[in-house]
Amino acid sequence: MTIQALERKIKTATELLSVVKTMKAMASVNIRTYERAVGSLAEYGRTINLAWLVFFLRAGGFPLVEAKGPAVVLAIGSDQGMCGQFNEVILQEIERREPDLRKDGEDVSYWVSGERVLGGLVDSGRDVRMHFQLPGSLSAVDTEVMAIIEHMDRQRREQGIQRFYLLNNRPAKGSAYESRLRKLLPLDKEWAARFEQRTWPERSLPQINMAPKEFFGHLFSQYLFISLYRAFGQSLASENAARLSSMQSAEKNIDEMKDRLTMEYRQARQTQITGELMDVVSGFEALRDRDES
Repeated sequence: MTIQALERKIKTATELLSVVKTMKAMASVNIRTYERAVGSLAEYGRTINLAWLVFFLRAGGFPLVEAKGPAVVLAIGSDQGMCGQFNEVILQEIERREPDLRKDGEDVSYWVSGERVLGGLVDSGRDVRMHFQLPGSLSAVDTEVMAIIEHMDRQRREQGIQRFYLLNNRPAKGSAYESRLRKLLPLDKEWAARFEQRTWPERSLPQINMAPKEFFGHLFSQYLFISLYRAFGQSLASENAARLSSMQSAEKNIDEMKDRLTMEYRQARQTQITGELMDVVSGFEALRDRDES
């Protein structure tokens, strides 16, 4: 390889390394942003759970829905690459869990957020009914969550679909992320059991200043919002963690390649200098031999 070619490759590696470092910094910032958002949501979620407890203690619960009929799974992936096996993990979890979702031969359809998972589901021939844009910021998460809730409400009213699931990656200890399939609807006996055996932590139980049905409607909306917002926040934090890990590997590989190219360049340059010196010496000796003759 010529010195000029080596110089071009070293320049390209240096520029690529700069891009990778920038993407690492952006991923680190995004991870903290989304993790803080999910963390702040946890306290609000605890408040809503206390409100559910008041509802159960005051209203005596509500008619629970049996988990029957077709299922809808909202699968959250990514739009961009360079995040390792992030989307493949979601597709593998679908392959693993889908038989359990097909209770009594019922159909399973998919709603998707993220172009990469969408492509994988379409390629596998699965029934994709809805495609939502993947939020690129916290403010966009709010908008997209409200759009999904509207579609869910319409499906429940028009199609009678009661089984909804969330599938997303979330941060995990000891690894960048792990996939999680969570039942969102129906609110069945398993869900209600979390509240039925609990007691109010204070001496006085709060009053409900609205009809139980109206109160339930408000709590139900907040339940959906918190669940979906948390899923998107966890997924976006995990995506950036996966991208950070990929960029760290890329940075190491580029550094190693740059070191190898630099060594080759120095060797080639030394060879060139040695050759030039040999040419000078040979020319000098030729001139000396001519003068002596």
